[in-house]
Amino acid sequence: MIVQHYRITAIALELARPSETSPDGVDQRRSKEQGRSAFVVDPNSSATGQPYAGTVFNPYDTSQGLADVCITNPDTAGNVAPDGIPDGFVTPVRTYKAVEVEISKSFNNGWQMRTNYRWSTLAGNYEGAFRNDNGQSDPSISSLFDFTPGSLNMLGNQFAVGFLNTDRRHIFNNFISYTFSRSFLRNLTLGTGVRIESGIPVNDLRAHPVYQNGGEIPVGGRGALGRTSTLGEGDIHTEYMVRLGERHSLQFGADLFNVANQKTQLRVDQFHDASLGTPNFDFKLPRGSGNIGVAPAFQRPFNARLNVKWVF
Repeated sequence: MIVQHYRITAIALELARPSETSPDGVDQRRSKEQGRSAFVVDPNSSATGQPYAGTVFNPYDTSQGLADVCITNPDTAGNVAPDGIPDGFVTPVRTYKAVEVEISKSFNNGWQMRTNYRWSTLAGNYEGAFRNDNGQSDPSISSLFDFTPGSLNMLGNQFAVGFLNTDRRHIFNNFISYTFSRSFLRNLTLGTGVRIESGIPVNDLRAHPVYQNGGEIPVGGRGALGRTSTLGEGDIHTEYMVRLGERHSLQFGADLFNVANQKTQLRVDQFHDASLGTPNFDFKLPRGSGNIGVAPAFQRPFNARLNVKWVF
């Protein structure tokens, strides 16, 4: 059956090229002049001109040229038999590996600390219930597994295993605070937080050949366009307590985020096409994902939060 498949393909390619005379002797130029809507070629045609079960149909459109080709089995009078090769999907892969080192100190003698570093990889061809590389919002639906790979490889590298969109190779965190217990600074707490994260992969997502919507098929492998920049941020926390008797107190606090006012770009537009055949002019430009404010394209600028608590 496999040999017949290649043989059929060769016939179809030959028919797709306009020629003056078809294999059964019909003048195609005359067919065009008469506005014939369909051109039938049957290597096993009967004397009456009626096609057998092995007919090759090549619909002809006078305005667009040769259209789609529908090929049956020219060597048998029945249905096309299976080739014995399963047309299954590749195995979904999502593997997370990490090594983490942490040093922590519980609050004692007025101070506490927690520091950790993580090296990790997240690789595979399946992100899970959500695809966050193209902003998917409906869970448990992945267009990457709607079709099998196929011999024509129309779906590019979508089944190739690579680093997934949330893969961060390095993450470092440090939190430390100190509470004064003497002098006029008594009951004042100062703390700092430092976070450093490596960038995430950037994909070249092309339009789906069947659905025709953009941002579906990763071409060139996952992370083909490199990674986003490393993110670093430093925060400051301060808190002051005023006692109001034995059981009551007021606590005034302030949190300062991104004190250095870093403006690192976090995400880029990975859609190479707006739709099938339509370029996306924002490709590789900054772009957020999800709802506004959930996943911005840039690091949030300096911002502060003030709070007052009544403890009783």
